[in-house]
Amino acid sequence: MDATERQSSSHILAYMDGMLRHREDYFSEIFENRNILKHLALLLGIIISLSAFYGFVMGASSGWSQMLASAIKVPVLYLLTILVCYPVLYVVIVIMGSRLSFLQTLCLILLALGLNAVLLASCAPIIFFFTVTGANYHFLKLLNVAIFAFGGCWGMLGLWRGLVAMCEQSDLYPRQAVRILQIWLLVFAFVGMQMTWCLRPFVGNPEMEFQIFRAQHGNFYEDVVKSAVQLVEGAVSPPKTSV
Repeated sequence: MDATERQSSSHILAYMDGMLRHREDYFSEIFENRNILKHLALLLGIIISLSAFYGFVMGASSGWSQMLASAIKVPVLYLLTILVCYPVLYVVIVIMGSRLSFLQTLCLILLALGLNAVLLASCAPIIFFFTVTGANYHFLKLLNVAIFAFGGCWGMLGLWRGLVAMCEQSDLYPRQAVRILQIWLLVFAFVGMQMTWCLRPFVGNPEMEFQIFRAQHGNFYEDVVKSAVQLVEGAVSPPKTSV
């Protein structure tokens, strides 16, 4: 690794550390329209690389093909969900009085997703531990759902708190727009869950042949409930004894 690559890597690590410790400074820069392209590039790099790493670990129970497929599909999941949901958010908050530009608003959303990606990557060792110790497929699937949900809530909470703080210091983003953002976050979550269903499998069932995509029947919620039921049934059923 040459000096330029080392400097770039340390810069990304320093940026992630700042996301965790000094988010207010990033919010201030975005609201003041400073270094927007730098923020966009770093946030996209963090989201893609860390979510790809998490996806790689997600598919570990089903072999290399699933690991590579999931490493591609998790970043695609985030990017496609943003592509679907972001335009309506921007139009509505502009109508509500926001004076932030298209890229400034996008930076704010990517900052929340960047926080989410950092948390996902930090949880990857937990997924790997349960995978190598032979955890049940349905348990792994539900564990991943829980981690995605927790990471999403944590990232969006950070965004909401940052916007509330900025609203008190500036008139660029009215409080009405913050309330609209809360509604949009629910829409983003529902679209993300449906997008997950369309791009499945991510974990991969070790008892089934590898498939890049599965036939579209049922929905995300039915599948989660089904996995929960099968996990409980497997836990309460008596173990089989050999003769």
